[in-house]
Amino acid sequence: MITWVFACALLGFLLLLLLLTRKMRAMGKKLGQVSRDLGQLQKDLRKGLKESDANQWEHYRESEIHAQLLNLLKFTEPIPPTRSWAASPDLLMTLVESVRVNKPELIIELGSGISTLMMAKSLPAGSKTKIISFDHSAEFAQITRDLLEQHSITGVEIRVAPLEQYDSQRTWYSKKAFADISNIDLLVVDGPPGSKDPQARSGARLELASKLSARATVIIDDADRDGEHAMAQAFAEVLPSHTLRFLPHEKGTAVISPS
Repeated sequence: MITWVFACALLGFLLLLLLLTRKMRAMGKKLGQVSRDLGQLQKDLRKGLKESDANQWEHYRESEIHAQLLNLLKFTEPIPPTRSWAASPDLLMTLVESVRVNKPELIIELGSGISTLMMAKSLPAGSKTKIISFDHSAEFAQITRDLLEQHSITGVEIRVAPLEQYDSQRTWYSKKAFADISNIDLLVVDGPPGSKDPQARSGARLELASKLSARATVIIDDADRDGEHAMAQAFAEVLPSHTLRFLPHEKGTAVISPS
C-alpha cells in the first residue's frame, strides 16, 4: 500500500516537474523574444535620436547660411522661402561665391526662382554679366520676373522654354530657346523638375556641353538623386580639363570646374 502511494506521489511529482519545465521553457522563449524586441527598440531609438540630431544640425546650418546671405547681399525687400522644392541656402551660397569669385560673363540657369535673384544680387553695380534663366512654366517665369522687379533688378532675361520630346528617352526644354546661346561661363542646372524622371535634366549635358566656354563652371542641384548624380559624372567625362566635386549639401550639389 505504501509503495503504491509512493509511486503515485512520485508520478505526480514528475508530471508537475515536466509541466513546470515546459512552462519555464515557454517563459524563456517569451523572455528571449522580449529581450530581442527591447534590443531592436533600443536600436530604433538610437537611430531616431541620431537622425533627429542630424536634422537639427542641418536646420541650424541652413539657417546660419541663410542669415549670411541676407547680410552679404544687403536685401531691403523680403525674399521667398528657401529649401523644400526651392533652392537651399547652401546651394545659393555656392552660386553666390561662384559669381563673385569667377566673374562669369554669361550665366545660363535652368529653372528660375530665388537662385536667379541671389546671383543677380551678387553682381557689382554696372556689371556687364548677362543672366539668362530658362523655365518650362510661363507662370513660374512670371513669378521670377515679379520677384526681380520687387528687388529693383533689371537686365536679367527670363525665357519660357516649354518641355518637348528631346529624344526617345526624355523630354527637355525646347531646343529653339537655346539657338543663340554660346560661351557659357556658369551653367546652373536646377530644372526641369526631375523628382519623377531621373532623365529629366540629362538634356543639359547633351545640348549645352558644347556651348560652354573653356573656363566654364557647371553647378548641379539635387546631386544626391541618382539621375542628377549620374548626369554630373557624365558631364565631367566630356570636360577632361575640369574636376568634379560633390558637396555635402542638403540635397547634394555637384560642381564641375576647371582643374
